[in-house]
Amino acid sequence: MVDPPLTRWTIEVPAGRTEEAIVYLLEAFPGGLEEVARGSLFGFAGYLGVDEPAPALPDWLPATPEAVPDGWRDAWRQFHHPVLIGDVWVRPPWLAEPADAVILEPGHAFGTGAHGTTRGAGMLLLDEPPGRLLDLGCGSGLLSILAAHRGHGPILAMDIDQHAIDSTRENAVVNGYAEQIEVRIGDVIVAPIPEADLAVANIERKLIEMLLQREGLPDRIIVSGLRIEDAVAHDGWVVVRQHVLDGWRSALMVREP
Repeated sequence: MVDPPLTRWTIEVPAGRTEEAIVYLLEAFPGGLEEVARGSLFGFAGYLGVDEPAPALPDWLPATPEAVPDGWRDAWRQFHHPVLIGDVWVRPPWLAEPADAVILEPGHAFGTGAHGTTRGAGMLLLDEPPGRLLDLGCGSGLLSILAAHRGHGPILAMDIDQHAIDSTRENAVVNGYAEQIEVRIGDVIVAPIPEADLAVANIERKLIEMLLQREGLPDRIIVSGLRIEDAVAHDGWVVVRQHVLDGWRSALMVREP
């Protein structure tokens, strides 16, 4: 297969405007985004065909183009290695080992398992007793699959991005958990959610603060997607334990009596 020629657009995101930026970027790059963190730069990268016009973005989201070398498909795969989360290995489908690993096809969705937010949330999740679970902002579905692997169920996985919904559904089928994991498109801040014993939300800080104010949320929630320096308003909730990995913080919170 000949790789189609691509341009990689790197977009620097101003501090405190990540949620706002993602709205524009998902529209400009429907194939998905790659997180970028190098030195003082924090932002995202997206890919477009070389014949496609530059992404239409506001002035406060500067985009820098660079050509993607030939053979990018195989080169991209070389960066994905098996990841150990707690005592569970996660690997992409093009690797054969470890044989008993959870299989994750990243597709166009967020989440390959290697990021500190995913590993931290996954480690906390694997320590929780099995029960009914909400995966709010499911991305590629890895946290739902780890939960199913540990015996949680039923599981509802939600996201606003259709790519995430498709990836979660496909990964659930590949790992044999299609019956345990219901996948539903929806905004976790306003969409109805069923009763559950535990929720996990690997999303942005501002969305976490809004989520913690929702009535009907389980009394236990794992939150992630937080930088070390992020101060989260969590009135009515207590942090029970947390992990800090690669500069990112994941925490298990319980509702105060």
